[in-house]
Amino acid sequence: MDFLDLTLPSIEENLALDELLLLEVEEGSRPPLLRLWESPRYAVVLGASGRIDEDVIRDACEREGVPIARRSSGGGTVVVGPGALNFTVVLSRDFAPGLDAVDRSQAFVLERVAQAIRDEGPPVKVSGSGDLSLEGKKVSGSAQRRLKQNFLIHATLLYEFELSRIWRYTRNPSRQPSYREGRSHQDFVANLGVTRSNLERSLKKVWLPDPQIPPHGRVDEDRIEAMITEKFGLPSWIGRL
Repeated sequence: MDFLDLTLPSIEENLALDELLLLEVEEGSRPPLLRLWESPRYAVVLGASGRIDEDVIRDACEREGVPIARRSSGGGTVVVGPGALNFTVVLSRDFAPGLDAVDRSQAFVLERVAQAIRDEGPPVKVSGSGDLSLEGKKVSGSAQRRLKQNFLIHATLLYEFELSRIWRYTRNPSRQPSYREGRSHQDFVANLGVTRSNLERSLKKVWLPDPQIPPHGRVDEDRIEAMITEKFGLPSWIGRL
């Protein structure tokens, strides 16, 4: 497994980089990997099929200068920013038995992450179709994107996040997991209550053969710029639904 600890300046660049990493693994130019990043500013990120007017409180985002972006993976709309550590895992479908199935791939990655976090203290568990929860409250959401031979799962881990940003910028989703029980954002989301360094240690321990492996910083800036120009930065992509 490769390791990349890299946050780019804009939300569009960070989403493009995740997509590029999956493409590079598929092309054979990069090994399977773990990436960590944390947005220095707040942003709203729609899933590929998210509906902007149903999911996002646009006037609040515009008033406070919060960008709205769209990723290529599925899943629901999230708010990222300081206090939310994002991790990306790109794996081959041959990495373990059963990873040809979407639900099995999601469970495989999240169960391993949950166990590593439990080793640090918080009794998190996998809930719904792609969340991590702590005492019935959501502390992480995830999404998946698949190509022919490889897949990507990325997630946001709330550890010291300003939770009010979630209900300031996003509406309660129309599709909800049963464990949510109709709760509002205010009653449903929570922070893990651990430090970023503890989360980093947990993630590296479970995915890297040597947790002391230094991160690589090599990225193709030209391809990232092209992906923003052709997709992630286009108003037609961001507001397509």
